[in-house]
Amino acid sequence: MNFLNPDVGQVFAKYQTQTKQALLTIRQWIFDIAQSSDEIGQIEECLKWGEPSYVSHAHKSGTTLRLSQLKTNPDEYGLYVHCQTTLIEEFRLAYPDFKYDKNRGVIFDSNQPIQTDAVKQFIFLALTYHYRKC
Repeated sequence: MNFLNPDVGQVFAKYQTQTKQALLTIRQWIFDIAQSSDEIGQIEECLKWGEPSYVSHAHKSGTTLRLSQLKTNPDEYGLYVHCQTTLIEEFRLAYPDFKYDKNRGVIFDSNQPIQTDAVKQFIFLALTYHYRKC
């Protein structure tokens, strides 16, 4: 696996195997979705708050998307966005049965199949957040 930032690779290496595989799949979707959308632009991979983070530098594109294995339960992982966005509120309306971390993230269980369509939708919404609000 090639990481744009070697520090990100070191964080992924510490994740539990099953959770790491889910997050690596989601990581790939982030790059695929960004590449297929002119609004998103090129993605930077970095660490924010010690977590793998993805942000577009295209002007007025989206908000940072962070991926993390939960410290309290390594079988769970989260997709996080800036808490001052309305993304979690919007997503909660569409997916009321999902588990949420307040207004910051959506939580998934690595023992369950990845919710492919929902996760891809969340990625797109996060990476185009500002673009859609203009």
